[in-house]
Amino acid sequence: MKKVTFLGLVLGFLFLSLSILPLGFASEKPLVIGFEGDAATLDPHARNETTTTTIQRHVYEQLISLDANLKIQPDLAESWKLIDDNTWEFKLRKGVKFHNGEPFNAAAAKYSLERCKTHPKSQYKYMVPDYKDIIAVDEYTLRFVTKEPTPELLIMLESVSMVPPKYFTDTEYGKLSTTMVGTGPYKFVEWVKAERISLVRNETWHRSPKPDFERVIIRPIPEDATRVAALITGEIDACWGVSIPDIPRVEKNRNTYISRCPSQRVIYVMFDVFSDKGGPAPSAQPGIPAGKPNPFKDFRVRQAISHAINVDEIINFVMEGSAYPASQLVSSYATGFNPEIKQPKYDLALAKKLLAEAGYPGGFEAVIDTPNDRYINDQQVTEAIAAQLAKIGVRLKVVATPKAVFFPKVDRYESPFFLAGWGTLSWQGTMNGFFREKKGSFGRTNRGRFSDPELEKKMDAANSVMDDAKRDKLRNEISAKIYSTYYVIPLYYQENVYGFSRRIKDGKARIDERLFAFELKKAN
Repeated sequence: MKKVTFLGLVLGFLFLSLSILPLGFASEKPLVIGFEGDAATLDPHARNETTTTTIQRHVYEQLISLDANLKIQPDLAESWKLIDDNTWEFKLRKGVKFHNGEPFNAAAAKYSLERCKTHPKSQYKYMVPDYKDIIAVDEYTLRFVTKEPTPELLIMLESVSMVPPKYFTDTEYGKLSTTMVGTGPYKFVEWVKAERISLVRNETWHRSPKPDFERVIIRPIPEDATRVAALITGEIDACWGVSIPDIPRVEKNRNTYISRCPSQRVIYVMFDVFSDKGGPAPSAQPGIPAGKPNPFKDFRVRQAISHAINVDEIINFVMEGSAYPASQLVSSYATGFNPEIKQPKYDLALAKKLLAEAGYPGGFEAVIDTPNDRYINDQQVTEAIAAQLAKIGVRLKVVATPKAVFFPKVDRYESPFFLAGWGTLSWQGTMNGFFREKKGSFGRTNRGRFSDPELEKKMDAANSVMDDAKRDKLRNEISAKIYSTYYVIPLYYQENVYGFSRRIKDGKARIDERLFAFELKKAN
């Protein structure tokens, strides 16, 4: 009797599992991937956030893409060349169609670039260089004429998805945020928010071979332990982001395995170097006691903190060895990395001396903000930093909030000191975002309001030099100056750790944190 009852339960569970899948998904067991979160939107020009864009890139493609080693490769553009320092010419793939049947051509590429640059909700404006003109020379030739020489144009355009002009023009904006029509390896089926995004293979995809898996379900599972449990039980086939404590569970299970690699994402701390004193926003800094001077405006205080943070201790004990020391916001995989810049040495005696020279021999009080659901062990790392800085008298109140609360707060300049992360291949994009005053596409991550007009002039010069050697020399000089201000203190690069079931052959973690169904191969 018990056997019959158990069998009935199993059959009932299987029936229920199949019934929640979209129509047609029962024909083949779909590939199920557990992501750390859901997409914020499906409009490919709206939200610049890794989870969102990774989901979108199953459907949308760009002129240029990056391989697993972050090397530039052709995508919808077969080739490109410089006509002069300001004019780039792209030869586009022929015969490519969007999933709704519209042709991909130079007119579609022109529309996509212009929409990305001008749409009021676009968070990718800064990835389309300022241009004089975008010209559809013929059906499959596009010319992009920049206002200034732009040596990083290819890296920038890697972020800009190509969209079907007629569909995007005729469809209400709200619908564009809930559906996807691209040229990519998978077609969009449905989105059930906070539950699943369903995709089906594009059988007419312009690349070969086609993806191994015909059907894909992307499931948002925010809780680390729950996501790993789903992998171990076979509920999902791939797990984006295995938390450090869960790595042994995946490695010991015979049906699952781990892939890990260094990430380009750096974890850093940043200071408010603009506010004069503590008090209510926006005229003062609410994270500092009211009426007290802002200690972080003093270079010596920031330098003291850089020497009081023991990064090796954080890597070894908080990150359990799953991180790599950082000296810059860009990693060695990126353009503009300066190998001469070193991480500040841990030196408590020097830190105390610098604090005393700045007028804080007994230290001071302040808030340090951190997200608690965005980066690996983000809250724990921030608490470790607070404990380390207490040794020099800097008494910090750790305020840990979800990223949905944290980022708006720091964007309003309401944090005097905070921990965050950054990952990009672009030196120019990093410098323009972090170290320029907020204006147009500049300064979007300058959340401590750093200002140095002379340095900005040097950035303008470096950003427009097409000669590699001359540009690298200028960039190295600028980077050395930037990091010697201690406005931003890079701490470490994360490690990307992904889990896979034995259903997948040789699954690999990527440096850029992405996980693509079309790169995964069947084991049998």
